[in-house]
Amino acid sequence: MNILICDDDKLYIDMIRKYVDEFFADHKITDYKVYEYNSGDEAAKNNEKIDIAFLDVEMDGINGIEAGKCLRNNNKNIVLFIITSYMGYLDDAMDEGVFRYINKPLERPVIMRGLHKALLLCSKSQSKKINIEYKGDNVIIEQDSIICIESLVRKRYIKTDTQSYIRLKSLSYWQSVLDEDKFFLVNKSFIVNIERVERFTDKYIELKGIEEPIDLSREKRTAFKQKMLLYLAGQE
Repeated sequence: MNILICDDDKLYIDMIRKYVDEFFADHKITDYKVYEYNSGDEAAKNNEKIDIAFLDVEMDGINGIEAGKCLRNNNKNIVLFIITSYMGYLDDAMDEGVFRYINKPLERPVIMRGLHKALLLCSKSQSKKINIEYKGDNVIIEQDSIICIESLVRKRYIKTDTQSYIRLKSLSYWQSVLDEDKFFLVNKSFIVNIERVERFTDKYIELKGIEEPIDLSREKRTAFKQKMLLYLAGQE
């Protein structure tokens, strides 16, 4: 497992490194490597498959969110922690699927809880695949590639980054097989991938890869907002 820490203040780099080493020692994990950088520009040049990154958002050159975008090119399932004292970057962070904000000054329990959840997410990302019977064949796809599933006239349309699969099994069935941390039934006809949410209001949701907004039913509003906030905060 590869961990990256980037902050223009060495005090914070050393502090996070100490907590990371303590966490993996407590969990008896020895197969990990830590990369340390003091600028977003240098961190963005790392070509390794980074699993977990701690990125200071406010640095000279490119900021932590931009650096995270570059790191995601080598690992779409990277878990990004954004370190900041200013929450004004929330919209940008949502666009890049940031896992959690960590406020300065850093607190050990927050880092430890975050690392625990990140480790679980890294394990899940390695095994979350599903089988779809399509045109007589069995097609294995990554759950992360699913944007949404639409129910229309007794058929279910599974929309991915590259294709749309038509199946007859109910939305209830797909809810049972999909990762409940990432997929949510937003109305009686749509299951959406939480990771693909770009914007949402009380009435609709916009997803990456889907042109038309999807209605958010009144009955689902509160639960959906809680789901999104928990997902962004990494507390789920």
